[in-house]
Amino acid sequence: MKKRTLKRIIIMTLSVLLLTSCDSGDIYENFNSEAEGLSCTATVSFINTSTWPVDYQIVLAAFNQNDYPLITKGISKPAVGDTIQLSLNGIPENCTEISIALLNKSKRLVNQFFTHVITNEEREKNLIQLTATDLNLLDYSRIQQQFFSNCINCHGASEKAAAGLFLTDGKSYDAIVNKTSSKDSTAKIVLPGFPEKSFIIRVLEGKAENLHYDHTNVSFNSETEDIELLKAWINQLK
Repeated sequence: MKKRTLKRIIIMTLSVLLLTSCDSGDIYENFNSEAEGLSCTATVSFINTSTWPVDYQIVLAAFNQNDYPLITKGISKPAVGDTIQLSLNGIPENCTEISIALLNKSKRLVNQFFTHVITNEEREKNLIQLTATDLNLLDYSRIQQQFFSNCINCHGASEKAAAGLFLTDGKSYDAIVNKTSSKDSTAKIVLPGFPEKSFIIRVLEGKAENLHYDHTNVSFNSETEDIELLKAWINQLK
């Protein structure tokens, strides 16, 4: 009798434990379920990959009229000529566009190399399929947003610009390319194809004279990443 009673107690205890473990809400369902929302597949390739960022990150990202993405997929530096296959799942419904973007350390948008506005048809299918090939990492928009945006407080944020040099978006290119420096009449601010002869590089490396401000610390990136980016851009200009 004692053995039968003990056996019954063990069986009842196990039953209670099993029932308790089953009655755990949707924990297991959530664990195994797929992410809700839109999905995106993208075929991507880049040119000028030698200027792949060190301090910043290139991502496939979903945006909604904000400088901070809703969701991202990091992209690692590809080998020269490689095409990358990417996927981004669980894109929120309030997303309006998908981008190949450059983000800073705070995950804030710096530059967009490619942007696609989501269509109603794609929302109905819950699928976005993109092809973005030969994205140029030396596109001038990156130069403007990654580097010159650090300079505009002195060079164009107000009605005046230091040394008369406007580096604001829409003005900077024409202000520097093949333009003579106001500080050195023998030098071009940017001499296409010749970074070492460009006055702007001399300024950033502390090799220019008669300046009222030290420009060697204007970059927010480590070491000389921004200067090397600028050199590479000047070098490929014609």
